[in-house]
Amino acid sequence: MLMMYLSMLDTEEDKNIFEEFHNEYAPLMYKIAYGILRDSKLAEDAVQEGFIRAIKYFESFPKKKCPQTRNKFVNMVRCAAFDIYRKRKGQQADSYDELEETIADEFAVTDDMFEGMEFERCLFMLPKSYYIILSLKHDDGYSYKEIAGILNITEENVKKRLMRARKKLKEIINEQEAKI
Repeated sequence: MLMMYLSMLDTEEDKNIFEEFHNEYAPLMYKIAYGILRDSKLAEDAVQEGFIRAIKYFESFPKKKCPQTRNKFVNMVRCAAFDIYRKRKGQQADSYDELEETIADEFAVTDDMFEGMEFERCLFMLPKSYYIILSLKHDDGYSYKEIAGILNITEENVKKRLMRARKKLKEIINEQEAKI
């Protein structure tokens, strides 16, 4: 697969840098994809899709190993994994209500599980753009300015999206608590 990725790049320098990134970040990307999808074959597909997406935007990546580069690769695979997850569940469910029920059943939390699992289930229900911005801010610790640079939006837009994402997450959590 690596050869296919490298063939998509123009310069020898980009190929060498991308190969180094591939070797460095592939295991981490697989771990993240598997954590979302819980299926090794689907996780591998998500990693491949993540690398293909990374190649499309490779010109905007820093050409050195740094937290920003790592997080760009991580975000690519997260998006790919969530797309696969949603597509897979959409094919199995006939309606939106059935899809919600399927997601809730799959991530059902028992009393002996950590509360974090229930929170994680709620995060999966967020739209992809909200999940990404929350992840960048809270998981990866980026500032508003850094997030604006990564997503190519203004800092005000970052603040507004974060506010909306938190509001939507609260709504989802309240809905889930009402079901219990």
